[in-house]
Amino acid sequence: MHPQMPGFTSRRALSIAMAGVLFTTACSNGSESVAPPRTGEILVSVSLTGADLPTTYSILVNGRTVAARAGLPTLVPQLAPGDYTLAIRVARNCRVDGDNARTTTVVAGETTAVAFPVTCVAATGTLLVTTVTTGVDLDPDGYNGRVEGYDVDGNPYQRSWYLAANGTQALSGVPIGDVRVMLVGMEFNCDPDGASQRRVSVAPADTVALSFTVACAPDTAQLAFVAGAVPGIRHIYVINVNRTGSRRLTDVETSSDEDPAWSPDGKRIAFTTDRDGNQEIYLINADGSNAVRLTNDAAADYAPAWSPDGTRIAFVSKRADTPDIFTVRVDGTDLKRITTTSATDADPAWAPDGRIAFTSDRDEKSDIYLMSADGTGVTRLTTEGGAHPAWSPDGTRLAYSAAFCQYYGCYPSIVVKSTSGSEGSIEVGPGDRPSWSPDGRKIAFAGVECDFYYIECIPSAVRIARLGNPDVISVASGSSPAWRP
Repeated sequence: MHPQMPGFTSRRALSIAMAGVLFTTACSNGSESVAPPRTGEILVSVSLTGADLPTTYSILVNGRTVAARAGLPTLVPQLAPGDYTLAIRVARNCRVDGDNARTTTVVAGETTAVAFPVTCVAATGTLLVTTVTTGVDLDPDGYNGRVEGYDVDGNPYQRSWYLAANGTQALSGVPIGDVRVMLVGMEFNCDPDGASQRRVSVAPADTVALSFTVACAPDTAQLAFVAGAVPGIRHIYVINVNRTGSRRLTDVETSSDEDPAWSPDGKRIAFTTDRDGNQEIYLINADGSNAVRLTNDAAADYAPAWSPDGTRIAFVSKRADTPDIFTVRVDGTDLKRITTTSATDADPAWAPDGRIAFTSDRDEKSDIYLMSADGTGVTRLTTEGGAHPAWSPDGTRLAYSAAFCQYYGCYPSIVVKSTSGSEGSIEVGPGDRPSWSPDGRKIAFAGVECDFYYIECIPSAVRIARLGNPDVISVASGSSPAWRP
């Protein structure tokens, strides 16, 4: 018997043990079964027939959206076993034949096939638009028709086309459903008889006929406005609304003339001027002749507004330190102070019924207020800010400028509001100092240009907007327009 070597027994035992482990593991792996699948899947196919077939659609699986392309089956994988609500979303011109939403059972390890038959109709129709224009000074360039809506995939749709002043034009390819049709590009002596925009419903492959009637009046409307090429020197001008006949009315070369306001009969203009060393109110004839000084005080007098009967003028004066509103007869007599608070009261605008709208910061911020001609019965008209009020000719609406703010800054914008509160407000466009046309259908205002961050906005041009219509035209470089009655 050999003598035992040190460590021999322990090494042999370890080798035998390891061999046993390897053998046991090998046998165990050979006999263990593969784990069963835990998820299943749904294979969705869509068969499309008809006209204007879409190229894509969406699958809704328990409210989850899966994008799919038409013509190819779409696999929705890795779904836990159970019941699922399955539906598809297709373009507006298509519908699923039979039930769309359906319950589908998913079995682990299996593919469940679901088929949706879909029928589509034409995605567009045609508009047949007729324009009939009567009167004088017809628009020689005709008009534009504009259609706005959404196509069958939900994308915004907009298209414009030429319309003769008298004629019929067909526009094909208009998406089905509700669209808005507008008549735009009209000269401002021409007005639509009724609304200049309509909502119509277009059926698949159908033709919808509609007509617009336009009446044109003699092209004689005028605006007074302020302009000047030299800093600190500005003058009163008049111009025809058709952008012709611009001429200067005030003739003192070294003065600054502002705030033109027409008398109710259109024969005279009240305005502010510093030709006597400080701001005073003057009157001139419509042709610029016969300048007459109305106020005479060491303090500044400015912002004149005529009473509806043409016998008195309201204006702002600093003769009581803070700006207040006064009235005076047109011959300079019977001066009356009608606001007496320590606040800044400005921008008087006489209403057709004899009341006066004005701007005041008496409640900490500038808003529009209303009072009787003697200063009594003050009520607040706005709570979100406002300045430069202007009454519509019938007294039912008030235009004014208010701050319109976005995340990068604020700019002044013209707002039109019903004085009865029966209608919501309308934003006309960026600008201030609105003035109504005599027919109450248009507003002239001083358009503004603002720098990128709206640090400063400056008047850029006299513009005219047609209410209820996107038409806006620039008439002249300048500000403070006043429409001649």
